[in-house]
Order: sequence, then C-alpha cells, then structure tokens
Amino acid sequence: MIQIARRLARQLREEDTAARLGGDEFIVLLGNISDSLDQAAVAARKVTEKIQVVLRKPYRIRGQDYHCSASIGITLFPQPGQDVKTLFKQADTALYRAKKTGRNKCRKPPTDA
Repeated sequence: MIQIARRLARQLREEDTAARLGGDEFIVLLGNISDSLDQAAVAARKVTEKIQVVLRKPYRIRGQDYHCSASIGITLFPQPGQDVKTLFKQADTALYRAKKTGRNKCRKPPTDA
C-alpha cells in the first residue's frame, strides 16, 4: 500500500488531498479544478487516467514484480442537495459500477443517484 500511496500522491497537486479509507480503498479530493461542472468532469477524468497509468506499472517487492489496476468512481461537488454523506454515497456507487464493468475502469454515479 505504501508504493500505491506514493504513486497516487505524485499525481496530485498541492491543493488536492488523498487519503486511505481502509484496505485497498483510497479517496482523492481535487480542489479548485473548475467552476464549470463540465470542465471539472474533464479535469477529473484526466487525473483519473494519470492515476490508472501509474498504478498499472509493476510493483517490485522482495525481488518479485506485482501488478494491480484501479477501479475508480467519480462524483462532482457541488450539486444541488449534496452534503458529505451524499457525496460519499455517490462516489461509492460510482466505484461499484466501475468494479462491476471490469477491472481498471472509471465510472460516475448514475444521474439519478
């Protein structure tokens, strides 16, 4: 997990935040990416792609190479009626949608979530 956290942190800017929720789950908060939700979505997608590329590279542990991939759920804030609990629920829903469609995927929550 240390190597994953380091790779993840290197993809972020100073105003962004990464935290490990537990196990193999991390959360990334991107700060000040755009006032426009459309532009914010594009920027979030670019960061997601960068993260997926660096996490796919092999991990050298005790002389062995290991590989992993990342399933990522995205939600944007603020939207009407959102609070922290709703935001986490939307991100979690998006994550499980990504996992359901296969490894190394990225999804946003359904629009009715």
